This record gives sequence, structure tokens and C-alpha cells, in this order.
Amino acid sequence: MPQASFLDWKPLVSAEQVFSDVVGLSEIVVDGNTVYWVELRIADKGRYVIVKRDERGEMIDITPPGYTVRSRVHEYGGGVYTVHEGIVYFVNFEDQRLYKQHGSEVIALTPEKNKDGSLGKYASLCVSEDGKTLVFVYEKEHAEKENENFIGALDLSDSSVREPTIIASGRDFYADPIFYKSEKLAWLEWNHPHMPWDSTELVSAQVDGITVSSKKIIAGGEGISVCHPKFDADGVLYFVMDEAGKEEADPKNWWNIYCYDNNTVQPVTSDLAEYGAPHWVFGQSSYSFFADNTLVATKKNKGSDELIVIDPQSKKARVVDIGYDHFAYVQVTAVGDVICIGSSAEKGPSVIRIDLADQKVEVIRKNSSITVKEMSRAELVSYPTKDGEKAYGYLSLPKNSFYTAPAEEKPPLLVLAHGGPTSNTSGAFSLIKQFWTSSGYAIMDVDYRGSTGYGRAYRDALLAKWGLIDAQDVADAVTHLAEKGLVNGSQVAIRGGSAGGYMVQRELTEYPDLFAVGASYFGIGNLITLVEQTHKFEARYIENLVGPRLSESEQEYKDRSPINHLDKLKAPMIILQGSEDKIVTPDCSREMALILKEKGILHEYIEYEGEAHGFRTKENNIDALTKEAAFYRRVFKGE
Repeated sequence: MPQASFLDWKPLVSAEQVFSDVVGLSEIVVDGNTVYWVELRIADKGRYVIVKRDERGEMIDITPPGYTVRSRVHEYGGGVYTVHEGIVYFVNFEDQRLYKQHGSEVIALTPEKNKDGSLGKYASLCVSEDGKTLVFVYEKEHAEKENENFIGALDLSDSSVREPTIIASGRDFYADPIFYKSEKLAWLEWNHPHMPWDSTELVSAQVDGITVSSKKIIAGGEGISVCHPKFDADGVLYFVMDEAGKEEADPKNWWNIYCYDNNTVQPVTSDLAEYGAPHWVFGQSSYSFFADNTLVATKKNKGSDELIVIDPQSKKARVVDIGYDHFAYVQVTAVGDVICIGSSAEKGPSVIRIDLADQKVEVIRKNSSITVKEMSRAELVSYPTKDGEKAYGYLSLPKNSFYTAPAEEKPPLLVLAHGGPTSNTSGAFSLIKQFWTSSGYAIMDVDYRGSTGYGRAYRDALLAKWGLIDAQDVADAVTHLAEKGLVNGSQVAIRGGSAGGYMVQRELTEYPDLFAVGASYFGIGNLITLVEQTHKFEARYIENLVGPRLSESEQEYKDRSPINHLDKLKAPMIILQGSEDKIVTPDCSREMALILKEKGILHEYIEYEGEAHGFRTKENNIDALTKEAAFYRRVFKGE
């Protein structure tokens, strides 16, 4: 093994290999014993395709050429299709219309435009047991005013192209409509300025075709977050809920499972762990039911998941130990097999089938065929913060058996800042992380305060303090690792996208002596620009994160905006942006790049034509990662 500086290591997995055949896996739907899921094909220009696996194990693409299955409701989409007795209902991205697919026949159900000129957008599709009614979240996109959101329905016995019937209206947002047979319906709803992880209400109603009656609020309200509603086989309504203002040791501080039975809300779990997740996208499923109403659920606590089987009557639970510790989109087939997307520190995301009788796992579909024989394993660490609290992050150390670094040399550190900010990172295997660690970098993937997976109090700690305590947590992570002698404190890079891109810019301007370089992917430099241009779903999210409304305290928004603190900036920055981003619009990145240019600060600005919020094509992902890595080395080596 030749001795070489960490900065001279060549990665074991190249940028081209990272994205060579990778597919995004999401949205598992079970129809009897037939399993469906959605694949994001970056090699096919970011196309989303429904894949079907029948009872014989044969897999085929369902989505015909010319269609891509993706919704723009809330711009993040999800809940983009459903299946009932072999008939697929889906949203096509290009026109956002609803379609019915039976075999190879595809029929449009909704018009290109509504009579009022609005564009209809659809998500969270669900069919009644009798197959006669399709319900969904319905968003009208207007050109000159704020979008409108509803619960909509279609009578499937009517084959004409038509606008949906609105069956729930008057609230700013709706999510997750679900049927019990064809007689009961439940959904979530909430209003500005709340986000769905702040305050939501769970509503149930009687339904007859597309006629809804006897609406009733089951749970939720101010400071109460409800998510993931589902009916069991007997019509008992289950959901996940937490409550603000509770201590960490109180189960109400955590997203636990509840049910509504005999007109009362009853806890099913009372753990200091999370059974839910923030509602950024539709179509999530953290638990499901077997035929006898026993649950299988994902339980998350500080870094990893457990798959739990729960008897809702006795409250007894057992862990399914199968060598995976991250789970998503949990479903159960008619014969009782568990289907989900599983991953671990050694295994990338895969669609897996679990036979609980012998706890055997069948891997149905991997997200990539690329293997890394020697990998750096992420370890969850906690560390003290400047204000006497603690924060978390996943530490991965450099690993590449082709090189030996000089004994006295410490590796450069790459800090990862996740988006959201109400979200979280993971210790699951990632080819991108292996690219960096085999390139000689240590990685600290930070779950700063405000992240999910650590209880409501940890999540709510960020309210009114965005850009303050989270930025401090990131800075404290760097200081902690440098003081322990694990990294080179003079060679620290930071990368992040969206709110993580904001964090990059915030760190470079607030802690200019800690960071040597940064990469901002569709990040936010000016909070005022974001407020003025972002979409409805997040239009008032920032009020909760900053505190006052923009009209009440413009100065507070200016103070939290990195663009107003470039006099402190020392570190070069690479900025990467999609031209079609409607969440963090291109102006957010363009104005930062313009000022950097005017001030003569070393930077690169790269805008990818046609990309939205998150890059979806193979060529652009390879190009971005390659240019980012080259930019870091140029800075660190003074080239």
C-alpha cells in the first residue's frame, strides 16, 4: 500500500459508478399477493415507473413508455398511484392528470385543465373496497392566486373525462384519505401556518359513493401532530400521534400508535420511540396489518429502526431480527408476508419480502448492483452542544486499503447537513458516502436539533431558532471531532441541499474560521426571496422556524440570511441549482452567485436545465458530484 495524503486518495467507487445503475425505490402497494413499487430511473432521464411482481415472482414494468408516474401536489408529491384488483390508477407527471390502466390500456380520467383555468393535481390515491370510488388529495394550481386544496373523488362507474367532485374543503391542506370497505372514510387536515408535524386533525366520515356525511374530528388539534391513519379489518381507525410541550420521558413526546375504538382514543404503544415520520411526501406507510389485526410496524429511536410485531389487544410486542435496521413503506400481503424497503449499514435500500414464520428475507429488488468490498460503516455519536444540551450525528471514517496516510496526518472532514430542516439523516449504506470516505474524507452527517427520530421536544427545539441552534450544533460537531483528534480541523468542507444548502451558507458566514469550503445544492441565501417565491405548502413554514412573520420583522429575516453576512465569508463555495425548482427557486441561488462574483470570492455556479428540487438525471448527478469533489481538492490543495 503506497503512502499517500488523504487528499490524494482515489475513490474505490467513482462518481460514474455511484450513479451507473442506481434506482430510487419507494411507494410499495400490495394488491392481494401481487406487489408493486415505484422506481426512479435516473439513467432514463429521471423517469418514475411502476414495477409489478406477481405471485410467481416475475417482474415487469407496468408504466407504458411516454408516461412517468409523479405528482406535483405540495411539489414533493408521493401517493402517486394505487391498485385495485389489477387495475392501476396513477398520476402522470407531464400533464398531472389521473389515469386508469388495465393491462396495456391507459385511459385519462381527468381533464387537461379545469373549467376555471386551474391545473388539477392529485396525490394519495385510494380506491373503495367495491372498486366504485376513487378518492385523493386534490390541488388546484392557479396562475394568479394561491393554490386550493381539497379531498376529491371520482365515481369510477362514469367513464367520461371530468373534474373531480370535491368532498372536503375549507382547510388549507389535506392528506392521506383512506377507506374502510366502501362505507367509512378518514383523512388528515390542517391550516396555515402549521406544518403537518405541528398541528393536524384526523377526520372520519360516512361515505356512500361520492357522498360524504357525518364528519367527525377523531384526534389532533393545536400542538398535536397526527399521521399515518389506517383502518384495520374490523373498521377500527389507527393512527400515529405526538404532542408538543411534553418531557422526553413522556410517551406523548413521541410518535406512538393509537386507535379509535368505541368512541375513545386508546394508546397501542407507549414507547420512547417514533412510529411515525414527517409528512413531506404522500404514500408513506410505517405499519400495516395482518389478517388477524396484529400490526407490523417500524420503531425508530436514535439512529436505527426495529421491525416490531404488536398485538393491539395485549400490547405485547416482539422484534423481528433479520439483519436490517432501516425500514420504509411497510405492507402485508394476503398470505401474511411483510413487504418493505429495507437497508442497513452494510446494505443499500432494497425491496424485501419477509417470511415471519422463519424470519427469512428475500431480496426482490436492489437499488444498485454496485458492491463495495470494503466499506466505511457509519456510527451514531452524540456530542455536547455549547448551550449544555446534546446533538447527534453519524460519523464515518475514511477507508481505502489501496492507501496508507502518513501517521501524523488527520483526514479532512466533510460535514453533511440534511434538508427539511424537519427531517433526519440515516446510518444506512450509501454509495455517495462510500465515494467520499474512500476518497480520504471523514464524514459527519449531523442530526442537529430540529431533526426527527429523537422525539417531539428535540424536533420543536428548532422553532423560532432556525439558523441559530442548528448552526451551532453543526459547528459544535466539527469542534468535537477536531478536539478528539479524529479529523483535520483546518480542512473542513460542508455540503447540503435545500434547507441543508441554507445550512452550508449559514455555517460559512457565521463560523468562517471553522469551514474551508462548502457546496450548496439548491440552497437558500436570502430568506426574504424564499418567502416571496416558494410554494403554498411551505409558504408559512418559515414563520415557525424564524418566529415572526416577514411583515412583522423584516430585520429578523435579514439577520438570518447568509447573503447579508458575506463580509464574514472566507471560504470558497460551489453552488448547484435546478432551473425548474419551484420550492427553492433559481433566483435564490442566482443572487448569491452574483454577489459572490461582485465581491471577487472564489466560487462556481452550475445550473442544470430542466432539473427541479433534487437532481434526477444520471448525467447531472455525475457532473455535480465530480465538480464538487474537484472543487474541494482545488481549495484544500491550493491549486
